[in-house]
Amino acid sequence: MDDFSFSIFPNENFLDLRLYQYGWEQCAPLHSFGPFVRNHYLFHHVISGRGYLDATQPDGVTRRYHLEPGQGFLICPGLVNTYCADKADPWKYVWLEFDGLRVKEYLNSAGLLAIQPIYQPREPALSDPVRDTMLYIADHSEASTLHLIGHLCLFLDALIQSSATRRELR
Repeated sequence: MDDFSFSIFPNENFLDLRLYQYGWEQCAPLHSFGPFVRNHYLFHHVISGRGYLDATQPDGVTRRYHLEPGQGFLICPGLVNTYCADKADPWKYVWLEFDGLRVKEYLNSAGLLAIQPIYQPREPALSDPVRDTMLYIADHSEASTLHLIGHLCLFLDALIQSSATRRELR
């Protein structure tokens, strides 16, 4: 059985939403990534296990966030981040890297900002559609680009609908 899956999206000039890469990984104890600066938004959803995110805020201050199953974290473009799996209970997560003209608006509606990068569902079960839609994308790299962009829309809607810090879309 594989410990990871990784795919690169064949970008076809979508403007409102663009998918860049996606996958999932069962991390080894203390597996880390970073410090690193991304060019696009990157969202991770924790499926199992634990870990932490060190996120540098726009003011230059770095904050540490501890995460567990059902939570997620957003890495914003241009900011330094490092994330690391727990030693005793390393996490398994799924991720999507995306961008587009309206992405910041959608993420703000889900209560996700550079100064508040942690996704917390209103109720634990509400994170299931977020996770399931992300895993669907990660497991269907052979699907058409339009099909995957459609599921990216469904992911963003699930993120907004389930978020404890949801804001109304304008």
